[in-house]
Amino acid sequence: MSDVIGSRVNEKKFDYIVVGGGSAGCVMATRLSEDGTKSVLLIEAGPSSDVDEPSSPLRDASRLVLEGYNWDYEARLQGEDRFAQIFSSQGAEVDANTSTRKPFGYRVGKVLGGSSAVNGAVALRGFPSDFEQWATMGCPNWSWENVLPWFCHMETDVDLGEFDTHGDNGPMRLRRPRPEELHSLDAAFSEACQACDIPYTNDLNVGEDAGVGLVPANVGEKAERYDVYRSYLAPSVERGNLRVISDEVVGMIRFEGTKAIGVSISKQGKFIDYSADHVVVCAGAIGSAALLQRSGIGEAQHLKALGIPVIADSPAVGNNLLDHTSLVLWALPKAGVCQKGLPWRQVAARIASGYDLKVDVQIGLLNNVDSSTVPKFKDRVAYPMLVGASAMLMRPDARGRVFINSKDPEALAEIDLPIRGHEEDTARLVGAIRKIWQVLKHPEVDKYLDGIQFWSESMINNDVIMHSAIKNLVNPGWHASGTVRMGAQDDPDTAAAEDGKVFGVEGVTVADASLFPTIPSMPTNLTTIMMAERIASFLLAGGIDES
Repeated sequence: MSDVIGSRVNEKKFDYIVVGGGSAGCVMATRLSEDGTKSVLLIEAGPSSDVDEPSSPLRDASRLVLEGYNWDYEARLQGEDRFAQIFSSQGAEVDANTSTRKPFGYRVGKVLGGSSAVNGAVALRGFPSDFEQWATMGCPNWSWENVLPWFCHMETDVDLGEFDTHGDNGPMRLRRPRPEELHSLDAAFSEACQACDIPYTNDLNVGEDAGVGLVPANVGEKAERYDVYRSYLAPSVERGNLRVISDEVVGMIRFEGTKAIGVSISKQGKFIDYSADHVVVCAGAIGSAALLQRSGIGEAQHLKALGIPVIADSPAVGNNLLDHTSLVLWALPKAGVCQKGLPWRQVAARIASGYDLKVDVQIGLLNNVDSSTVPKFKDRVAYPMLVGASAMLMRPDARGRVFINSKDPEALAEIDLPIRGHEEDTARLVGAIRKIWQVLKHPEVDKYLDGIQFWSESMINNDVIMHSAIKNLVNPGWHASGTVRMGAQDDPDTAAAEDGKVFGVEGVTVADASLFPTIPSMPTNLTTIMMAERIASFLLAGGIDES
Protein backbone atom coordinates (compact mmCIF):
# COMPACT_ATOMS: atom_id res chain seq x y z
CA MET A 1 0.00 0.00 0.00
CA SER A 2 1.22 3.49 -0.76
CA ASP A 3 0.43 6.54 1.31
CA VAL A 4 0.41 9.88 -0.49
CA ILE A 5 1.88 11.62 2.53
CA GLY A 6 3.38 10.02 5.62
CA SER A 7 0.47 10.59 7.97
CA ARG A 8 0.58 10.40 11.75
CA VAL A 9 -2.62 8.34 11.51
CA ASN A 10 -1.40 4.75 11.33
CA GLU A 11 -4.07 2.73 13.11
CA LYS A 12 -6.68 0.63 11.31
CA LYS A 13 -9.69 2.17 13.07
CA PHE A 14 -11.10 5.47 11.82
CA ASP A 15 -14.14 7.65 12.33
CA TYR A 16 -14.66 7.84 8.57
CA ILE A 17 -13.43 5.77 5.65
CA VAL A 18 -13.92 7.46 2.27
CA VAL A 19 -13.85 5.03 -0.65
CA GLY A 20 -12.72 6.68 -3.89
CA GLY A 21 -10.37 9.64 -4.32
CA GLY A 22 -12.03 11.29 -7.32
CA SER A 23 -13.86 14.60 -7.42
CA ALA A 24 -16.31 13.66 -4.65
CA GLY A 25 -13.77 11.77 -2.54
CA CYS A 26 -11.20 14.57 -2.52
CA VAL A 27 -13.87 17.00 -1.37
CA MET A 28 -15.23 14.60 1.25
CA ALA A 29 -11.86 13.71 2.81
CA THR A 30 -10.87 17.36 2.90
CA ARG A 31 -14.06 18.55 4.59
CA LEU A 32 -14.39 15.68 7.07
CA SER A 33 -10.76 16.06 8.19
CA GLU A 34 -11.32 19.75 8.92
CA ASP A 35 -12.78 18.47 12.20
CA GLY A 36 -9.56 17.71 14.05
CA THR A 37 -11.37 15.40 16.45
CA LYS A 38 -12.23 12.97 13.62
CA SER A 39 -9.86 10.54 11.92
CA VAL A 40 -10.31 10.00 8.17
CA LEU A 41 -8.95 7.37 5.79
CA LEU A 42 -9.23 7.99 2.03
CA ILE A 43 -8.67 4.97 -0.24
CA GLU A 44 -8.15 5.40 -3.99
CA ALA A 45 -7.89 2.46 -6.41
CA GLY A 46 -5.67 4.38 -8.81
CA PRO A 47 -2.23 5.91 -8.35
CA SER A 48 -1.28 9.00 -6.44
CA SER A 49 -1.35 12.15 -8.54
CA ASP A 50 1.89 13.17 -10.24
CA VAL A 51 0.48 16.56 -11.20
CA ASP A 52 3.38 18.37 -9.53
CA GLU A 53 5.78 16.92 -12.12
CA PRO A 54 6.17 19.37 -15.05
CA SER A 55 5.82 16.58 -17.62
CA SER A 56 2.65 15.10 -16.16
CA PRO A 57 -0.28 14.96 -18.61
CA LEU A 58 -2.55 15.70 -15.62
CA ARG A 59 -1.38 19.32 -15.82
CA ASP A 60 -2.61 19.87 -19.36
CA ALA A 61 -6.34 20.54 -19.84
CA SER A 62 -5.81 21.11 -23.57
CA ARG A 63 -6.14 17.34 -23.98
CA LEU A 64 -8.12 14.54 -22.43
CA VAL A 65 -5.93 12.03 -20.61
CA LEU A 66 -7.09 8.70 -22.00
CA GLU A 67 -4.23 6.39 -21.05
CA GLY A 68 -2.52 5.45 -17.81
CA TYR A 69 -4.90 7.08 -15.34
CA ASN A 70 -8.22 5.45 -16.25
CA TRP A 71 -10.57 2.62 -15.50
CA ASP A 72 -10.79 0.41 -18.58
CA TYR A 73 -14.54 -0.08 -18.44
CA GLU A 74 -16.48 -1.06 -21.54
CA ALA A 75 -20.09 -0.11 -22.23
CA ARG A 76 -22.55 -1.98 -24.44
CA LEU A 77 -24.52 0.68 -26.29
CA GLN A 78 -27.08 -1.70 -27.78
CA GLY A 79 -28.12 -5.32 -27.54
CA GLU A 80 -30.07 -7.61 -25.26
CA ASP A 81 -30.42 -7.33 -21.47
CA ARG A 82 -27.33 -9.10 -20.15
CA PHE A 83 -28.36 -8.56 -16.53
CA ALA A 84 -31.25 -11.03 -16.90
CA GLN A 85 -28.83 -13.71 -18.10
CA ILE A 86 -27.29 -13.97 -14.65
CA PHE A 87 -30.55 -15.44 -13.38
CA SER A 88 -31.28 -17.63 -16.40
CA SER A 89 -27.76 -19.09 -16.31
CA GLN A 90 -28.09 -20.03 -12.62
CA GLY A 91 -25.13 -18.03 -11.43
CA ALA A 92 -22.80 -18.59 -14.36
CA GLU A 93 -20.91 -15.54 -15.53
CA VAL A 94 -22.55 -13.59 -18.30
CA ASP A 95 -21.01 -13.96 -21.74
CA ALA A 96 -19.57 -10.53 -22.44
CA ASN A 97 -19.69 -11.22 -26.19
CA THR A 98 -23.48 -11.11 -26.53
CA SER A 99 -23.34 -8.41 -29.19
CA THR A 100 -21.55 -8.32 -32.52
CA ARG A 101 -20.90 -4.62 -31.92
CA LYS A 102 -17.59 -3.63 -30.40
CA PRO A 103 -18.15 -2.21 -26.90
CA PHE A 104 -17.40 1.45 -26.25
CA GLY A 105 -14.35 2.23 -24.11
CA TYR A 106 -15.78 3.95 -21.04
CA ARG A 107 -12.84 5.96 -19.71
CA VAL A 108 -13.27 7.52 -16.28
CA GLY A 109 -10.47 8.70 -14.03
CA LYS A 110 -8.53 6.22 -11.90
CA VAL A 111 -6.12 8.47 -10.01
CA LEU A 112 -6.33 10.86 -7.09
CA GLY A 113 -8.55 13.58 -8.51
CA GLY A 114 -10.57 11.07 -10.53
CA SER A 115 -12.18 12.28 -13.73
CA SER A 116 -11.42 15.89 -12.79
CA ALA A 117 -7.74 15.01 -13.29
CA VAL A 118 -8.22 13.71 -16.85
CA ASN A 119 -11.10 15.74 -18.30
CA GLY A 120 -11.16 19.02 -20.18
CA ALA A 121 -11.65 21.11 -17.00
CA VAL A 122 -15.03 22.43 -18.20
CA ALA A 123 -16.73 24.01 -15.17
CA LEU A 124 -20.43 24.36 -15.95
CA ARG A 125 -23.25 24.10 -13.43
CA GLY A 126 -26.47 22.20 -13.85
CA PHE A 127 -29.53 24.28 -14.66
CA PRO A 128 -31.93 25.60 -11.99
CA SER A 129 -34.70 23.50 -13.54
CA ASP A 130 -32.59 20.35 -13.05
CA PHE A 131 -32.66 20.82 -9.30
CA GLU A 132 -36.31 21.79 -9.26
CA GLN A 133 -36.95 18.46 -10.94
CA TRP A 134 -34.92 16.72 -8.23
CA ALA A 135 -37.15 18.38 -5.65
CA THR A 136 -40.28 16.98 -7.30
CA MET A 137 -38.68 13.50 -7.37
CA GLY A 138 -38.51 13.20 -3.59
CA CYS A 139 -35.51 15.45 -2.89
CA PRO A 140 -36.93 18.81 -1.67
CA ASN A 141 -33.63 19.70 0.00
CA TRP A 142 -31.92 19.76 -3.40
CA SER A 143 -33.95 22.56 -4.98
CA TRP A 144 -32.09 25.37 -6.78
CA GLU A 145 -32.57 27.64 -3.77
CA ASN A 146 -30.78 25.09 -1.61
CA VAL A 147 -27.89 24.26 -3.95
CA LEU A 148 -26.96 27.71 -5.32
CA PRO A 149 -25.18 28.78 -2.09
CA TRP A 150 -23.09 25.62 -2.31
CA PHE A 151 -22.09 26.25 -5.90
CA CYS A 152 -20.92 29.66 -4.69
CA HIS A 153 -19.23 28.17 -1.62
CA MET A 154 -17.02 25.84 -3.67
CA GLU A 155 -15.71 28.36 -6.20
CA THR A 156 -13.51 31.36 -6.69
CA ASP A 157 -14.78 32.82 -9.93
CA VAL A 158 -12.02 35.22 -10.94
CA ASP A 159 -14.25 36.96 -13.50
CA LEU A 160 -17.64 37.21 -11.78
CA GLY A 161 -16.95 36.53 -8.12
CA GLU A 162 -18.34 39.86 -7.01
CA PHE A 163 -21.85 38.86 -8.05
CA ASP A 164 -24.29 37.14 -5.66
CA THR A 165 -24.62 34.21 -8.06
CA HIS A 166 -20.91 33.35 -7.76
CA GLY A 167 -18.28 32.74 -5.13
CA ASP A 168 -14.95 34.46 -4.53
CA ASN A 169 -13.40 32.39 -1.73
CA GLY A 170 -13.80 28.70 -2.60
CA PRO A 171 -11.21 26.03 -3.43
CA MET A 172 -12.12 25.68 -7.14
CA ARG A 173 -10.61 28.46 -9.26
CA LEU A 174 -12.81 29.17 -12.29
CA ARG A 175 -12.09 31.53 -15.13
CA ARG A 176 -13.05 32.22 -18.73
CA PRO A 177 -10.68 32.93 -21.64
CA ARG A 178 -9.29 36.43 -21.59
CA PRO A 179 -9.73 38.48 -24.78
CA GLU A 180 -6.11 37.99 -25.81
CA GLU A 181 -6.44 34.22 -25.28
CA LEU A 182 -9.59 33.69 -27.34
CA HIS A 183 -8.75 31.59 -30.36
CA SER A 184 -9.77 33.13 -33.68
CA LEU A 185 -11.78 30.05 -34.63
CA ASP A 186 -13.66 30.07 -31.31
CA ALA A 187 -14.43 33.76 -31.79
CA ALA A 188 -15.73 32.95 -35.27
CA PHE A 189 -17.88 30.15 -33.87
CA SER A 190 -19.45 32.60 -31.41
CA GLU A 191 -20.13 35.11 -34.19
CA ALA A 192 -21.67 32.41 -36.39
CA CYS A 193 -23.94 31.26 -33.54
CA GLN A 194 -25.14 34.82 -33.04
CA ALA A 195 -25.77 35.13 -36.78
CA CYS A 196 -27.93 31.99 -36.41
CA ASP A 197 -30.08 33.75 -33.79
CA ILE A 198 -28.34 32.35 -30.71
CA PRO A 199 -27.85 35.37 -28.41
CA TYR A 200 -24.57 36.05 -26.62
CA THR A 201 -24.52 35.56 -22.84
CA ASN A 202 -21.86 36.84 -20.45
CA ASP A 203 -22.28 33.95 -18.04
CA LEU A 204 -23.07 30.35 -19.01
CA ASN A 205 -23.33 29.48 -15.31
CA VAL A 206 -26.44 31.60 -14.81
CA GLY A 207 -29.81 30.93 -16.43
CA GLU A 208 -30.69 28.30 -18.97
CA ASP A 209 -32.13 30.09 -21.99
CA ALA A 210 -30.54 29.63 -25.39
CA GLY A 211 -27.21 31.42 -25.62
CA VAL A 212 -23.57 31.26 -26.65
CA GLY A 213 -20.70 32.34 -24.44
CA LEU A 214 -17.25 31.72 -23.02
CA VAL A 215 -16.77 28.43 -21.20
CA PRO A 216 -15.65 28.69 -17.56
CA ALA A 217 -12.89 26.25 -16.70
CA ASN A 218 -10.89 25.23 -13.64
CA VAL A 219 -7.54 26.20 -15.12
CA GLY A 220 -4.60 28.43 -14.31
CA GLU A 221 -2.66 30.13 -17.07
CA LYS A 222 -3.50 28.96 -20.58
CA ALA A 223 -4.72 25.39 -20.12
CA GLU A 224 -3.06 24.29 -16.87
CA ARG A 225 -5.60 21.98 -15.22
CA TYR A 226 -6.43 22.57 -11.56
CA ASP A 227 -8.31 19.42 -10.70
CA VAL A 228 -10.09 18.63 -7.44
CA TYR A 229 -7.00 16.94 -6.03
CA ARG A 230 -4.95 20.12 -6.45
CA SER A 231 -7.79 22.38 -5.34
CA TYR A 232 -9.00 20.45 -2.28
CA LEU A 233 -6.92 17.50 -1.15
CA ALA A 234 -3.31 18.54 -1.80
CA PRO A 235 -3.41 21.45 0.68
CA SER A 236 -4.89 19.08 3.30
CA VAL A 237 -2.83 15.87 3.09
CA GLU A 238 -0.46 16.80 5.91
CA ARG A 239 -3.26 16.96 8.46
CA GLY A 240 -2.47 14.60 11.30
CA ASN A 241 -5.96 13.11 11.29
CA LEU A 242 -6.02 12.26 7.55
CA ARG A 243 -4.47 9.24 5.89
CA VAL A 244 -4.54 8.71 2.11
CA ILE A 245 -3.89 5.33 0.51
CA SER A 246 -3.58 4.89 -3.26
CA ASP A 247 -3.30 1.90 -5.61
CA GLU A 248 -5.66 -0.19 -3.49
CA VAL A 249 -9.09 -1.56 -4.44
CA VAL A 250 -11.78 -1.76 -1.78
CA GLY A 251 -13.26 -5.21 -2.22
CA MET A 252 -16.28 -4.79 0.02
CA ILE A 253 -17.85 -2.95 2.91
CA ARG A 254 -17.85 -5.12 6.03
CA PHE A 255 -21.01 -5.48 8.11
CA GLU A 256 -22.17 -6.79 11.44
CA GLY A 257 -25.80 -7.46 10.68
CA THR A 258 -26.83 -4.35 8.75
CA LYS A 259 -24.33 -2.02 10.48
CA ALA A 260 -21.20 -1.16 8.51
CA ILE A 261 -18.02 -1.67 10.52
CA GLY A 262 -15.37 -0.93 7.88
CA VAL A 263 -13.97 -2.11 4.56
CA SER A 264 -11.74 -4.82 3.17
CA ILE A 265 -8.98 -3.98 0.71
CA SER A 266 -8.35 -6.61 -1.93
CA LYS A 267 -4.68 -7.33 -2.55
CA GLN A 268 -3.48 -10.31 -4.59
CA GLY A 269 -6.32 -12.53 -3.47
CA LYS A 270 -6.04 -11.52 0.19
CA PHE A 271 -8.00 -8.98 2.20
CA ILE A 272 -6.77 -6.31 4.60
CA ASP A 273 -9.43 -4.93 6.93
CA TYR A 274 -9.90 -1.38 8.12
CA SER A 275 -12.57 -0.41 10.64
CA ALA A 276 -14.69 2.72 10.78
CA ASP A 277 -17.78 4.16 12.39
CA HIS A 278 -18.98 5.36 8.97
CA VAL A 279 -18.16 4.42 5.37
CA VAL A 280 -18.60 7.14 2.73
CA VAL A 281 -18.73 5.78 -0.82
CA CYS A 282 -17.38 8.18 -3.47
CA ALA A 283 -16.37 5.71 -6.17
CA GLY A 284 -18.46 7.26 -8.97
CA ALA A 285 -21.64 6.04 -10.61
CA ILE A 286 -19.94 2.89 -11.91
CA GLY A 287 -17.72 2.08 -8.95
CA SER A 288 -20.16 2.95 -6.17
CA ALA A 289 -22.93 0.73 -7.53
CA ALA A 290 -20.46 -2.13 -8.04
CA LEU A 291 -19.05 -1.79 -4.52
CA LEU A 292 -22.50 -1.83 -2.94
CA GLN A 293 -23.40 -4.94 -4.94
CA ARG A 294 -20.17 -6.73 -3.94
CA SER A 295 -20.98 -5.81 -0.34
CA GLY A 296 -24.44 -7.38 -0.44
CA ILE A 297 -26.59 -4.34 -1.23
CA GLY A 298 -28.54 -4.76 -4.45
CA GLU A 299 -31.12 -6.89 -6.19
CA ALA A 300 -31.33 -10.02 -4.00
CA GLN A 301 -31.70 -12.55 -6.82
CA HIS A 302 -28.68 -11.06 -8.59
CA LEU A 303 -26.52 -11.24 -5.46
CA LYS A 304 -27.59 -14.80 -4.63
CA ALA A 305 -26.78 -15.92 -8.17
CA LEU A 306 -23.22 -14.67 -7.62
CA GLY A 307 -22.91 -16.25 -4.17
CA ILE A 308 -22.95 -12.93 -2.32
CA PRO A 309 -24.77 -12.84 1.05
CA VAL A 310 -27.64 -10.35 0.91
CA ILE A 311 -27.36 -7.52 3.43
CA ALA A 312 -30.11 -5.35 1.91
CA ASP A 313 -32.43 -6.18 -0.97
CA SER A 314 -32.21 -2.95 -2.97
CA PRO A 315 -33.10 -3.51 -6.66
CA ALA A 316 -32.50 0.17 -7.48
CA VAL A 317 -28.73 -0.17 -6.98
CA GLY A 318 -27.16 -0.16 -10.44
CA ASN A 319 -30.31 0.93 -12.24
CA ASN A 320 -31.08 4.37 -13.72
CA LEU A 321 -27.64 4.77 -15.35
CA LEU A 322 -27.66 8.10 -17.20
CA ASP A 323 -25.11 9.80 -19.41
CA HIS A 324 -25.01 12.69 -21.84
CA THR A 325 -25.24 11.20 -25.32
CA SER A 326 -23.01 13.06 -27.71
CA LEU A 327 -21.65 13.10 -31.24
CA VAL A 328 -18.70 14.89 -32.84
CA LEU A 329 -18.30 16.13 -36.42
CA TRP A 330 -14.62 16.31 -37.33
CA ALA A 331 -13.14 18.97 -39.60
CA LEU A 332 -9.68 19.58 -41.02
CA PRO A 333 -8.20 22.96 -40.09
CA LYS A 334 -6.27 25.12 -42.49
CA ALA A 335 -2.55 25.39 -41.84
CA GLY A 336 -1.71 27.34 -38.68
CA VAL A 337 -5.26 27.43 -37.30
CA CYS A 338 -4.66 24.93 -34.46
CA GLN A 339 -1.93 25.20 -31.87
CA LYS A 340 -0.78 22.73 -29.23
CA GLY A 341 -1.18 23.72 -25.60
CA LEU A 342 -4.19 25.96 -26.12
CA PRO A 343 -7.53 25.13 -24.45
CA TRP A 344 -9.63 22.66 -26.37
CA ARG A 345 -12.99 24.29 -25.54
CA GLN A 346 -13.37 28.05 -25.15
CA VAL A 347 -16.88 28.72 -26.47
CA ALA A 348 -20.12 26.75 -26.23
CA ALA A 349 -23.79 27.31 -26.90
CA ARG A 350 -26.99 25.93 -25.43
CA ILE A 351 -29.70 25.62 -28.03
CA ALA A 352 -33.03 24.03 -28.91
CA SER A 353 -32.67 21.12 -31.30
CA GLY A 354 -36.10 21.86 -32.78
CA TYR A 355 -37.65 18.59 -31.62
CA ASP A 356 -39.81 20.77 -29.36
CA LEU A 357 -39.38 24.20 -27.78
CA LYS A 358 -36.97 23.04 -25.05
CA VAL A 359 -33.34 24.14 -24.85
CA ASP A 360 -32.04 20.59 -24.97
CA VAL A 361 -28.56 20.50 -26.54
CA GLN A 362 -25.11 21.96 -25.91
CA ILE A 363 -22.94 22.55 -28.97
CA GLY A 364 -19.36 23.70 -29.10
CA LEU A 365 -15.97 23.42 -30.73
CA LEU A 366 -13.26 21.00 -29.71
CA ASN A 367 -10.28 22.96 -30.93
CA ASN A 368 -6.58 22.06 -31.15
CA VAL A 369 -7.21 18.28 -30.94
CA ASP A 370 -4.20 16.02 -31.55
CA SER A 371 -5.05 13.81 -34.56
CA SER A 372 -3.33 10.80 -33.00
CA THR A 373 -6.00 10.71 -30.27
CA VAL A 374 -8.82 10.25 -32.83
CA PRO A 375 -8.70 6.71 -34.31
CA LYS A 376 -9.89 7.58 -37.82
CA PHE A 377 -7.22 10.26 -38.20
CA LYS A 378 -4.10 8.63 -36.76
CA ASP A 379 -2.37 8.31 -40.12
CA ARG A 380 -3.29 11.70 -41.57
CA VAL A 381 0.17 13.22 -41.27
CA ALA A 382 -0.82 16.34 -43.22
CA TYR A 383 -3.24 17.23 -40.43
CA PRO A 384 -1.55 16.69 -37.06
CA MET A 385 -4.39 18.59 -35.39
CA LEU A 386 -8.16 18.57 -35.81
CA VAL A 387 -11.24 20.61 -35.06
CA GLY A 388 -14.30 18.89 -33.68
CA ALA A 389 -17.83 20.23 -33.39
CA SER A 390 -19.79 18.42 -30.68
CA ALA A 391 -23.45 18.08 -29.80
CA MET A 392 -24.33 16.91 -26.29
CA LEU A 393 -27.89 15.99 -25.40
CA MET A 394 -28.65 17.68 -22.08
CA ARG A 395 -31.46 15.49 -20.73
CA PRO A 396 -31.33 12.09 -22.43
CA ASP A 397 -34.18 9.67 -21.81
CA ALA A 398 -32.17 6.49 -22.40
CA ARG A 399 -31.49 4.54 -19.20
CA GLY A 400 -28.91 1.86 -18.59
CA ARG A 401 -27.59 -0.38 -15.86
CA VAL A 402 -24.36 -1.13 -13.99
CA PHE A 403 -23.97 -4.62 -12.56
CA ILE A 404 -21.25 -6.92 -11.35
CA ASN A 405 -20.74 -10.26 -13.04
CA SER A 406 -18.51 -11.68 -10.32
CA LYS A 407 -17.84 -11.12 -6.64
CA ASP A 408 -14.13 -10.79 -7.50
CA PRO A 409 -13.13 -7.16 -6.68
CA GLU A 410 -10.66 -7.17 -9.56
CA ALA A 411 -13.39 -7.93 -12.11
CA LEU A 412 -14.67 -4.75 -13.77
CA ALA A 413 -18.36 -3.91 -13.57
CA GLU A 414 -20.53 -4.46 -16.63
CA ILE A 415 -22.19 -1.42 -18.25
CA ASP A 416 -25.27 -1.61 -20.45
CA LEU A 417 -26.24 1.80 -21.81
CA PRO A 418 -28.64 1.36 -24.78
CA ILE A 419 -28.37 4.86 -26.22
CA ARG A 420 -28.24 3.72 -29.85
CA GLY A 421 -31.82 2.54 -29.94
CA HIS A 422 -33.65 5.44 -28.33
CA GLU A 423 -35.87 7.19 -30.87
CA GLU A 424 -36.54 10.51 -29.12
CA ASP A 425 -32.90 11.03 -28.13
CA THR A 426 -31.90 10.27 -31.72
CA ALA A 427 -34.44 12.74 -33.10
CA ARG A 428 -33.13 15.51 -30.83
CA LEU A 429 -29.56 14.83 -31.97
CA VAL A 430 -30.63 14.95 -35.61
CA GLY A 431 -31.81 18.51 -35.04
CA ALA A 432 -28.62 19.33 -33.11
CA ILE A 433 -26.31 18.11 -35.88
CA ARG A 434 -28.23 20.15 -38.42
CA LYS A 435 -27.73 23.25 -36.25
CA ILE A 436 -24.00 22.53 -35.96
CA TRP A 437 -23.76 22.06 -39.71
CA GLN A 438 -25.36 25.46 -40.19
CA VAL A 439 -22.81 27.09 -37.85
CA LEU A 440 -19.81 25.30 -39.39
CA LYS A 441 -20.90 26.33 -42.89
CA HIS A 442 -21.19 29.98 -41.89
CA PRO A 443 -18.50 31.96 -43.77
CA GLU A 444 -16.89 33.20 -40.52
CA VAL A 445 -16.15 29.59 -39.51
CA ASP A 446 -15.79 27.94 -42.92
CA LYS A 447 -12.83 30.15 -43.85
CA TYR A 448 -10.72 28.40 -41.19
CA LEU A 449 -11.49 24.86 -42.38
CA ASP A 450 -10.45 22.53 -45.19
CA GLY A 451 -13.70 20.62 -44.95
CA ILE A 452 -15.93 18.57 -42.68
CA GLN A 453 -15.12 14.86 -42.85
CA PHE A 454 -17.54 11.95 -43.43
CA TRP A 455 -20.63 14.20 -43.62
CA SER A 456 -22.22 15.97 -46.60
CA GLU A 457 -25.08 18.33 -47.37
CA SER A 458 -27.06 15.46 -48.90
CA MET A 459 -26.74 13.44 -45.70
CA ILE A 460 -27.76 16.36 -43.50
CA ASN A 461 -30.96 16.85 -45.51
CA ASN A 462 -31.96 13.17 -45.55
CA ASP A 463 -34.02 12.11 -42.51
CA VAL A 464 -33.49 8.37 -42.99
CA ILE A 465 -29.73 8.67 -43.38
CA MET A 466 -29.44 11.07 -40.43
CA HIS A 467 -31.34 8.82 -38.04
CA SER A 468 -29.29 5.81 -39.13
CA ALA A 469 -25.96 7.65 -38.92
CA ILE A 470 -26.62 9.03 -35.46
CA LYS A 471 -27.75 5.67 -34.09
CA ASN A 472 -24.46 4.20 -35.29
CA LEU A 473 -22.19 7.05 -34.21
CA VAL A 474 -23.61 8.45 -30.97
CA ASN A 475 -21.52 7.82 -27.85
CA PRO A 476 -21.85 8.45 -24.12
CA GLY A 477 -20.03 11.47 -22.70
CA TRP A 478 -18.37 9.66 -19.75
CA HIS A 479 -20.70 11.52 -17.38
CA ALA A 480 -22.14 8.48 -15.61
CA SER A 481 -24.74 9.20 -12.94
CA GLY A 482 -27.91 7.99 -11.25
CA THR A 483 -27.08 4.40 -10.26
CA VAL A 484 -27.76 4.85 -6.52
CA ARG A 485 -30.62 7.26 -6.98
CA MET A 486 -31.62 9.30 -3.93
CA GLY A 487 -35.23 10.07 -3.03
CA ALA A 488 -38.09 8.92 -0.84
CA GLN A 489 -37.69 5.51 0.81
CA ASP A 490 -41.10 4.31 -0.38
CA ASP A 491 -40.07 4.86 -4.02
CA PRO A 492 -38.87 1.50 -5.44
CA ASP A 493 -36.57 3.32 -7.86
CA THR A 494 -34.46 4.87 -5.08
CA ALA A 495 -31.57 3.40 -3.11
CA ALA A 496 -30.57 6.26 -0.80
CA ALA A 497 -32.03 9.15 1.15
CA GLU A 498 -31.53 12.84 0.41
CA ASP A 499 -28.50 12.91 2.70
CA GLY A 500 -26.90 9.99 0.82
CA LYS A 501 -27.55 7.38 3.51
CA VAL A 502 -28.13 4.02 1.86
CA PHE A 503 -31.51 2.44 2.57
CA GLY A 504 -31.54 -0.85 4.47
CA VAL A 505 -28.19 -0.45 6.23
CA GLU A 506 -26.55 1.75 8.84
CA GLY A 507 -23.28 3.63 8.60
CA VAL A 508 -23.03 3.84 4.79
CA THR A 509 -23.40 7.11 2.89
CA VAL A 510 -22.99 7.63 -0.85
CA ALA A 511 -21.77 11.07 -1.92
CA ASP A 512 -21.17 11.22 -5.66
CA ALA A 513 -22.93 11.42 -9.04
CA SER A 514 -24.56 8.03 -8.52
CA LEU A 515 -27.11 9.82 -6.29
CA PHE A 516 -28.42 12.11 -9.04
CA PRO A 517 -32.15 11.47 -9.63
CA THR A 518 -31.71 12.87 -13.15
CA ILE A 519 -28.57 13.93 -14.95
CA PRO A 520 -27.78 17.67 -14.84
CA SER A 521 -28.08 19.49 -18.16
CA MET A 522 -24.37 20.33 -18.20
CA PRO A 523 -21.22 18.21 -17.63
CA THR A 524 -21.40 16.65 -14.19
CA ASN A 525 -18.14 17.57 -12.45
CA LEU A 526 -19.23 20.84 -10.80
CA THR A 527 -22.52 19.33 -9.64
CA THR A 528 -20.62 16.35 -8.19
CA ILE A 529 -18.33 18.66 -6.21
CA MET A 530 -21.32 20.62 -4.94
CA MET A 531 -23.05 17.40 -3.87
CA ALA A 532 -19.98 16.17 -1.96
CA GLU A 533 -19.71 19.54 -0.20
CA ARG A 534 -23.34 19.36 0.96
CA ILE A 535 -23.26 15.73 2.06
CA ALA A 536 -20.04 16.35 4.01
CA SER A 537 -21.86 19.15 5.79
CA PHE A 538 -24.77 16.78 6.56
CA LEU A 539 -22.37 14.22 8.03
CA LEU A 540 -20.58 16.77 10.20
CA ALA A 541 -23.89 18.26 11.37
CA GLY A 542 -25.45 14.89 12.09
CA GLY A 543 -28.10 15.18 9.36
CA ILE A 544 -30.08 17.61 7.21
CA ASP A 545 -31.16 20.80 8.92
CA GLU A 546 -34.89 20.98 8.19
CA SER A 547 -35.38 24.37 9.85
